[in-house]
Amino acid sequence: MAPQELHVQARTAPALSFDDVQLPADELHDAPSADYKICLVLQGEARLSYRVDDRWHSQWLRPGMFAPITPPHSAATLRLSQAQRHLMISVDEHVFAQVAAEAGCPNAQLGALLEGAFNDAFLGQLCRRAWAESSEGDALGERFAGSAATALVCGLLRGAIGSRPRARTVTRQHLSPVALSRIRERCLSTLPQHLSVAELAAAEDIEPRQFSRAFKASTGQTPQQYLISLRMQRARELLLDSQQPIADIALACGFYDQSHLTTAFARLVGVSPSRYRRRSSP
Repeated sequence: MAPQELHVQARTAPALSFDDVQLPADELHDAPSADYKICLVLQGEARLSYRVDDRWHSQWLRPGMFAPITPPHSAATLRLSQAQRHLMISVDEHVFAQVAAEAGCPNAQLGALLEGAFNDAFLGQLCRRAWAESSEGDALGERFAGSAATALVCGLLRGAIGSRPRARTVTRQHLSPVALSRIRERCLSTLPQHLSVAELAAAEDIEPRQFSRAFKASTGQTPQQYLISLRMQRARELLLDSQQPIADIALACGFYDQSHLTTAFARLVGVSPSRYRRRSSP
């Protein structure tokens, strides 16, 4: 990135380096380097437009998500609709290659992780912790961050390669009650996370488009509508049965912040969360 465009506070570790980057709502350019550039969104919600193989792609980028990874010796051009704060994690290409070779996949590629934004709650937390440890400036923190590099590379390779064979294409039009029960439990257990349709489909070993069709035929809702209904149900329960602040309830139910919950709640329930809580109080 051009120095005049960014406010950076650099922190370094033996195998990873971290930059706390303020990105403006603008078109931005990354010059090629010898590192893998991995960006975790810390603050702000924006539409990201980015170029892959001379084609422009667009998707929403929200806190907790990773932007598409920029591989070594590659330039990147992106546009943000709103300002965001990113944690930029740099992994030297030689470190990446060494970890991949030791893991038995020396020729592995990151594939889809280079072409689109993605969610991984564990890797996000790992990066935040390694960043905090590296800022301590002592040997223990540096060792922690160095070890985190191995876990990060392995996690990215696992996400790119996957642990399952390619999802099969199915011709059936409905999901079984057992499958629907599994999906419900998976959704409820991961409400604070942002579970994608692709992840739900992969868990059932079904191609995502076929999964969406079969799911709607079985439930009358799209997977996204179903997730929202579960989040809303959980939010209503917490508003009635707990004294948690509404902002905490929003995060616990998988909304991005209190404003996101309030907007969805007012649209679906007809009142704001605070008014719903007051109305239901004895």
